[in-house]
Amino acid sequence: MKGSILDFSIQSNTGIISGDDQNRYNFTGAEWRGQRPPARGDRVDFDIDPAGNALQIFNALGHSNSVQNISNQLDKISDQNKAEEQFNMIDWFVKCLKNYANFTGRARRKEYWFFALVQFILLVIAQIIDAILSTDFIFYMIAALALFIPSLAAAVRRLHDIGRSGWWFLIALIPLIGTILLIVWLATETKQETNQWGQPAK
Repeated sequence: MKGSILDFSIQSNTGIISGDDQNRYNFTGAEWRGQRPPARGDRVDFDIDPAGNALQIFNALGHSNSVQNISNQLDKISDQNKAEEQFNMIDWFVKCLKNYANFTGRARRKEYWFFALVQFILLVIAQIIDAILSTDFIFYMIAALALFIPSLAAAVRRLHDIGRSGWWFLIALIPLIGTILLIVWLATETKQETNQWGQPAK
């Protein structure tokens, strides 16, 4: 069977594979046969046990793409294998980048707000560069467009973490009140119960 890794947690040593048959399969780190830890988006070959769990998981042969190459470069910036309690601001930012267009799962407050902080700093730096080079917001627009999808994905996962559908993000379209309400939700503490988007983020 072939599929792609949807998620893997170093802390619990467990993950989920989305099979090409449209089913999801749980697995443990003990079944991983790769040379590096599994990462979201990895293409894999695996077997299935009678209980529906993935076994003997290998990287798919000949699979190499630009997304994986970018992921490998991000690994050089941040060690994502350490416990999240040891993450710094850059680690949280890199985690969101590695989940570039992942609108499933949950994101704790630290993950979302540290990403938002680094995003803000990068956009300010881009504006400064534009001002120095008189480039009429070119660098700012490139940075804003590059970070738009991971920012949206992180916000959706943050809403999942408090038990709300990601569609609630659209409430921000309501002037003032919608934006204030969305900010309150994004700052709300993690809901500790398991919900349809997974286990609590901490």
